[in-house]
Amino acid sequence: MSKDGGVTVAAVQSIEDLHGATDPLITATGTTGLSNTALNRLLAEQLRLAAGPSPGETDLVRLLKLVSRHYDSVDEERRGIVRSMQLMSDEAQELTREIREQTASQLQAILDHIKDAIITVDETGHVETFNPTGERIFGYSQAEVTGRTLDHLIPEAAEQGSVSDYLARLAARLDDTHVDLAAHETWGRSKEGTRFEAEIAVSEARVNRRRVYVVCLRDITDRRNAEQALRDSEARNRTLVENAPEVIVVFDVDKGCFVDVNENAVRFFRMDRSALLKLGPEQVSPAAQADGTSSFGVARGYIDRALQGETPVFEWLHRDAAGNDIPCEVRLVRLPSSGRALIRGSITDITDRKRGELVASGERRVFEKIASHAHLSVALEAITEVVDKVCPDGSCAISLLSPQTQTFQVATAPGLPEEFRAAMDGTPVGARNGSCAAAVYLGRQVIVADIAKDALWEQRRDVALQHGLRACWSSPIVAGNGAALGTLAIYRRQTGTPGRRENDLMARMTQLAGIAIERRRAEDALRASEAKFRGLFENVMEGVYQTSREGRFLSVNPALVRILGFDSAEELYALNDTTSLYWNPEDR
Repeated sequence: MSKDGGVTVAAVQSIEDLHGATDPLITATGTTGLSNTALNRLLAEQLRLAAGPSPGETDLVRLLKLVSRHYDSVDEERRGIVRSMQLMSDEAQELTREIREQTASQLQAILDHIKDAIITVDETGHVETFNPTGERIFGYSQAEVTGRTLDHLIPEAAEQGSVSDYLARLAARLDDTHVDLAAHETWGRSKEGTRFEAEIAVSEARVNRRRVYVVCLRDITDRRNAEQALRDSEARNRTLVENAPEVIVVFDVDKGCFVDVNENAVRFFRMDRSALLKLGPEQVSPAAQADGTSSFGVARGYIDRALQGETPVFEWLHRDAAGNDIPCEVRLVRLPSSGRALIRGSITDITDRKRGELVASGERRVFEKIASHAHLSVALEAITEVVDKVCPDGSCAISLLSPQTQTFQVATAPGLPEEFRAAMDGTPVGARNGSCAAAVYLGRQVIVADIAKDALWEQRRDVALQHGLRACWSSPIVAGNGAALGTLAIYRRQTGTPGRRENDLMARMTQLAGIAIERRRAEDALRASEAKFRGLFENVMEGVYQTSREGRFLSVNPALVRILGFDSAEELYALNDTTSLYWNPEDR
């Protein structure tokens, strides 16, 4: 550029060169994001270098075009950036809309299928939304409920003030972690006007800068019915357990003690419930069972079987608080429990059954002795053995009555002292000579509860007390014709009277003893009669014989052997036919 402001031709040429050379530069600098100030400085510097020292005219038009193209390039790039940002914004909005729609659809699906009625209520207490579960519970459609106050569905909401106050109280209760967080129970009212039990929980929320309440309500009618049915079932089970004929105990295996017992258990073990609940199976059992095995540790095997799902049934000796051992049948079964190993035991007193088995077994042995023609003492000893086993606290004695002298002879009394037996031998029938003598004298059973005080023992009291005998129950043994054969007595070292079981036992054993004695006496009489008949048969002068229907000799007397001329009776027995002995065979 000249001093007068002109531009030389060389400068113009340089500008053309500059234009051709700087287009890529300008484009590149435009893409590099340089500021306008930086571009202007760069352009001025390029013009100064292009003008150089040569004089010439300045081509302003071309210069302006060059500058215009530069700014057009910059503007185009800016518009591209704006379009890219707009596309990104549109994509972000579309993605946000899709997320919102997806979340809203998921939330709506949850609200449509949740088991609770979800109701949104504005701060004045009017219903805004109502989910399908609420429609099913209350019987209203959403359109029928929207705009109504909440007390139309929950009457309690307006009973103690406004609906908004009611909701605020419930919402504050839920927010306060220092109070019970259990759901509040209330009553709901359906479209038909029926009431149902429900649980309600309220929370406060902000929607579009408004305060709203979200009400969650659940119909608990079915649950209440189930709870009532469970209580009724428990009451029935408790009634059945308390009135069951057997003893019922529930044993906690881990704690090792009973956790529940029925009234029968209290009576059976003779201790109060609180004391019984501190014990376990081993504490109410003797050290050894009836078969001699130890009680401790054996019960665990039955318990383990029950824990594995079996139902073991077994016989067991239990011991009550008074020290009495009671034979029992026990049945164990595991009770369902979420976290405890509970075993239910059903205990049945089988004393009567065991007694009956002992009596039946003893009777069979006695009948076997009688049928085998054993000596009378053997059969009577079998009877006393039965009585002693069934009544372990007593001693049985059987005495025989002599018909000639009307005195007693002790036939068997294994549990009584020998000196006492010897002292009682020869006791005559009488009203003051003891229970046995009085029983025959009076012709009935005699029960003496206290020998020391009873007048029936006036003549024999000292000898009984000397040997520690305090009570005696005696029954007369009577033959079929009514004649007295003897007595069966039970002596005890404690005073007292017999119970039903003892009376039944004495009656059965007395009858059995009568059978044994009478049969033995009948056999003795028969043998005596046979002996007499045999004497007549052997010594009569006439020939006497018996033959079978076929004609063989069954028995012959010595006179017949001599008459027929044989040497012995065996020769007659050897004959196959007696027809040959007749003069006229037709007489046979």
